[in-house]
Amino acid sequence: MLENSMRSVIYLLLALSMSACVQVNTEIEKAESQLAISSVHDRELLLDQHSTFAFTPLQQNENGAVFPMVTAEIEMFLKRKGFQRVTAEQQPTFYIGYILEREGEPSDEQLSETFGLNPGLPDLPELEKGTMLVFVLDGESKQFVWRAAAQGFVLDDLDAEQKKLRLQQVVHSTLNQFNNK
Repeated sequence: MLENSMRSVIYLLLALSMSACVQVNTEIEKAESQLAISSVHDRELLLDQHSTFAFTPLQQNENGAVFPMVTAEIEMFLKRKGFQRVTAEQQPTFYIGYILEREGEPSDEQLSETFGLNPGLPDLPELEKGTMLVFVLDGESKQFVWRAAAQGFVLDDLDAEQKKLRLQQVVHSTLNQFNNK
């Protein structure tokens, strides 16, 4: 009788441990597609069909765009909204900038302290977190108009087309929160 009870407990524990493994894999698969975004409007900026933008110097080096795919995706999004890209010398209505970081730099605490935002994507030891900070500055005063932080898990094993689609998802989901227009 005691032997049968022990055997039942062992089978139950074995079954539970096997089902837990399946759940973890499912959680990781779900987490890979997660995107957490937090944004804040600091001040109003009047925008219309004549509004122009320029990228901040952070996005440029002597060879052009630092992250050309990200810059191109942001530019396409803004042009679809009716904004025209100009150079900084042409006194744009607003500047847009972004910073890309991988896990650890900055930490969620540093992100909250320095940028004032924390999207709150959970830490998962199996996956590396990536962060995209996007900000809009008033063209005249150079003060923050809008800030956003987007976090997702870095998926290095995607092919080129999947990476492009993932980038579009991140950029569009983030910039859709900048609803001045």
